[in-house]
Amino acid sequence: MAGASVGLIITFTISLASQLLGVAMLPLTQGLTRPVPTLIGALGFLIGTGLMARLVNSGVNLSVLIPLNSTAVPLASIAMGVLLFGDTPSVPKLAVLLAACGLIGFATKL
Repeated sequence: MAGASVGLIITFTISLASQLLGVAMLPLTQGLTRPVPTLIGALGFLIGTGLMARLVNSGVNLSVLIPLNSTAVPLASIAMGVLLFGDTPSVPKLAVLLAACGLIGFATKL
């Protein structure tokens, strides 16, 4: 987000954190059968998506916003899975994800 104001960066950060809250709630919902984690997760996704819409409305280009979000959410989700839920990601899976993130970053430079 070249030339981004502090407000835009804060809004993006809150949007990212909200989406990550939604992702973190998914295992706790037990298949959407537990109401409280399901509601918290749904609100996290709703707030995150709503803030992304506000960023687009304020003039942030989708060509910047979507690649940033598309790399940050999966990488942070993997970190949360490992740190909070004891997941053990495979090396090939991580390699493919990192390569995909690199290609997304490269594509935004074109």
